[in-house]
Amino acid sequence: MISEKRKNAAAILLLLSIVIMTAAEWNFYTWYEAVTPYGTLFASVMLMACFFCLTNVRDALHDPVFWLMAVTDAIALLNLFLIRSHFGAILTIADFMLICYLSNKLVIPKKLFVWSLVLVAFFFFYWTIDVKGYFKGYNTNYGGLILISGFCFLMILVEYIRGRLRERDDKKGKILLWVLLACQLFFFALGYNIIAWYRSRCALVGWVVATVMILLPKKIWKSRVFYALACFFLTFGAVLVSAVYVWLQKMKDVFEIQIFYKDILSGREELWGELWSAYLKHPITGIGSAYEMKLSYMRGAFEVHNGLLDLLFVHGLPVFIAACVFLFFRLLSLRECVAGDKIGKYIFAAMAAILCTSFFENFVIVPPFSLIFLLLFALMNTRISYLSDDVRGTRREGENLV
Repeated sequence: MISEKRKNAAAILLLLSIVIMTAAEWNFYTWYEAVTPYGTLFASVMLMACFFCLTNVRDALHDPVFWLMAVTDAIALLNLFLIRSHFGAILTIADFMLICYLSNKLVIPKKLFVWSLVLVAFFFFYWTIDVKGYFKGYNTNYGGLILISGFCFLMILVEYIRGRLRERDDKKGKILLWVLLACQLFFFALGYNIIAWYRSRCALVGWVVATVMILLPKKIWKSRVFYALACFFLTFGAVLVSAVYVWLQKMKDVFEIQIFYKDILSGREELWGELWSAYLKHPITGIGSAYEMKLSYMRGAFEVHNGLLDLLFVHGLPVFIAACVFLFFRLLSLRECVAGDKIGKYIFAAMAAILCTSFFENFVIVPPFSLIFLLLFALMNTRISYLSDDVRGTRREGENLV
């Protein structure tokens, strides 16, 4: 058994790593440029520290899930040797597999639950008030990724506070509940408007997904078929979306739809078309991160613009399937909490928003966003633990997640 001190230490390490990376990357572009090349390495160190906090090595050696992670990383490493890729790419898949491995082990202490939400939600207001975008060096799509992350955490935070107010049985509590509902609706509108101002279409995808997921009634979430299909799309959908875009390239002359003053088909289809052509020549090993793009506007730089698809192109089919299946079953295991707890539904909506946004940007595999994705799992585990205590009748009277 892992002691509470070790569990709390892992949670604090995760939160500390997010604080450090967001402070270093989300304030000044010069800091961002200096820190980003080492972000994956830093995340690897922090994730390994969390691993040793939450895992007894002897127990791990008897855990088939641990061996799934280890064998997948070994295959990825072998492929990198075979195709002479940049060996730093191993950190990306290793971090992702570690996130999946730790996703059902990390629990945020109840006293830090709200502060964890505030930590990321703060940046929604920060990047709304202090518009960075091209004006301060940042790419607008990167700004969109920060905004959608902050927006999702803000929605969870507001809904949590509303849940606390529902427990009150006085007139003041009911008035505050309506005030918070108005605030929530305002934040939905503000979220759309600031994302539109940044013209970040990938973030718009996340906003739409989060909104739809939140509005879906409880009855739909209780459907095992719907939930399984949703989890399947959130993982393997990365391939489907890119394939559809490549197919639509043939209809570019007649398929004219604009979002934020820009055609939907405005580059991704050409980029993915080239990468699919190169990948299909090496489906088992992948093409590696040393591949040089032929598209003129890419200037040789390798960039997939799709988080999970990056794992397929760089590391090959066996690694991609292992990573997606791992993530799929981790998401699938959350169904009861998502269907039975309103906060759980909001957390899952945030996960879905991040994964769907990553169909158009690396997002979920790049720190600090990858660590924020793990934080969502940790918050979900806190809710599961809290609700389990409630069902067993072991929760102390008046105890709340504050």
